[in-house]
Amino acid sequence: MTGGMVFNRKLQGSKTYKLLKEAFTLECYGELRCKLFASIAQNEGLPAIATVFNEVARSQNTHAINHFNIMRDSGELYYGLKTGNTIDNLKTALTAELHESDVSAGLIKVANDEGFIEIADKIEEMALAELANIHRLTALEDEII
Repeated sequence: MTGGMVFNRKLQGSKTYKLLKEAFTLECYGELRCKLFASIAQNEGLPAIATVFNEVARSQNTHAINHFNIMRDSGELYYGLKTGNTIDNLKTALTAELHESDVSAGLIKVANDEGFIEIADKIEEMALAELANIHRLTALEDEII
C-alpha cells in the first residue's frame, strides 16, 4: 500500500475495477484531446478558449491520477501488470511500448493493404520513435535490474 485507500476485498475482477480502468483510459484520452484542442484554439487566435481547454485538461489529468492511484493502492494488477515502484513501473512501461509497437506494425500493414500509403508512412515514422523508447527503457531496465 502507498498510504492510500484500504481494501477489505479484491477489487480486480469486479465491475468497479473494470469501470475504474475505463475511466482512467477515458480521462487520459480526454486530457490529450483537450490539450490538442487548446493548441488549435491558440493557433486560431482564440487564447481564452485555449485557456478553458487547458483547464479542462488539467482537471482530467487529476481525475486520471486519482483513478490510477485507487487501482494501484488496491494491490491488483493494472492491465495484468504490477505498478507502484519505479522498477515495476519501468517493466510496465516497457510492456506497454512493446504492445504499442505491435499495434503500429499491424496498422502499417493494414494501411498499406488498403492503399493508405501516406498514413502507413506516417505511422512508420512514429513506430521508429516507439522503437527508440523501447531501447531506452530496455537500457534502463538492464542498468537497474
